[in-house]
Amino acid sequence: MQTFWGCLAFGVLMFAIFLIMDLTDTPLNSLGWRDWLGSAAGAAILSVGMFTLNKLDLK
Repeated sequence: MQTFWGCLAFGVLMFAIFLIMDLTDTPLNSLGWRDWLGSAAGAAILSVGMFTLNKLDLK
């Protein structure tokens, strides 16, 4: 369970970082749905990948 919350926190952090990178080009009120979807998808892919790699017992 601890791994799940860690990966969830990492996903939220990555979502914020992706949004901040988008905000360097455009203001917040002009971000399109593609920007939000891309940030959410990127964060989800990274956190699910991190969770999966953590669950694999690579020795």
